[in-house]
Amino acid sequence: MRVASEVGLVSPPDTSAWDGLVAASPEATVFHTSAWAKLWTEEWKGSKWEAIVVQDSSGYSGGIGMISRRRGIFRTVESMPFGTYGGPIVREGHPDPSAVRRLLMEAYAARVARRLVARSRVTWYEGTAGDFPDNLRPEESITHVLALSSDYESVAKGFSPSTRRLVRQADESALSIRVAETSEDLHAFYEIAVETVRRRGGTPKPYSLYERILKSLVPAGLARYHLVLHEGAAVAASLHLFHEGTAMSWLPVSRESSWHLRPNNYLIASLLETLCGAGYLEYNFGATPLGAAGLVRFKEGWGARPRSVLIAGRRSALHRRLRS
Repeated sequence: MRVASEVGLVSPPDTSAWDGLVAASPEATVFHTSAWAKLWTEEWKGSKWEAIVVQDSSGYSGGIGMISRRRGIFRTVESMPFGTYGGPIVREGHPDPSAVRRLLMEAYAARVARRLVARSRVTWYEGTAGDFPDNLRPEESITHVLALSSDYESVAKGFSPSTRRLVRQADESALSIRVAETSEDLHAFYEIAVETVRRRGGTPKPYSLYERILKSLVPAGLARYHLVLHEGAAVAASLHLFHEGTAMSWLPVSRESSWHLRPNNYLIASLLETLCGAGYLEYNFGATPLGAAGLVRFKEGWGARPRSVLIAGRRSALHRRLRS
């Protein structure tokens, strides 16, 4: 079906129109919101929020958001940072959503093929490989998602025997959990985050990013920090993001010295019970790297099941030559 529409790049998008599209798009996530985009344009000097949008008489009927960041003479383009979900979204009820997605992805591929775009990446949760253009082919990754219900006990029945055993051990370890709200709480979270990320071989994100999340996304109901305590000291923590009935584990962290207490199991079980009581529909455990058999067992032990994530990245030939 051919639908009268116009496609173009807007920089930045109209915030009200964009958030209206996000609210009306069943495939939208917290990472599609204007609040998430603003987080990065404030955190990264020289960055811009852009979107390719399809417009018709109702406004934005479809769009793909991205953060364009200056790096010397080059730019990087991510939909969206840091490898979180981006990709196209389409207003519910559109007569031909597949055509809109293909139109958006073709325009995105043209945008990131520009000579001075050094690197680009789009991460599309439950995306459709056939909607990618031929010059931007994706690779498949996975995340793990647990369906929730209002009855936590029915959800807990889906835990594996080993997961139930570890939750019982955690319950006997004199742990407690609370929301982290103050700057002192954030510093406690960050100390454990730095330890955890370095232990995994990564580079910790700057404290300023987590501070911005505390000041902007937390009051908006889009994020929440938690601390797990033992004898008054924080031994584990988490950052979760929220959107339309879905909670996502964005960064769970813990002190290695506390692992015998099972704080990670305690944190997840406590949050799942709270989320069930609050009417949440899904819990997304976050990205599962290919080949991470132990992590797969851990997530599936909670009853979570894999879902597809399509990722398409590109590096320009000019950038590769200059770096060689």
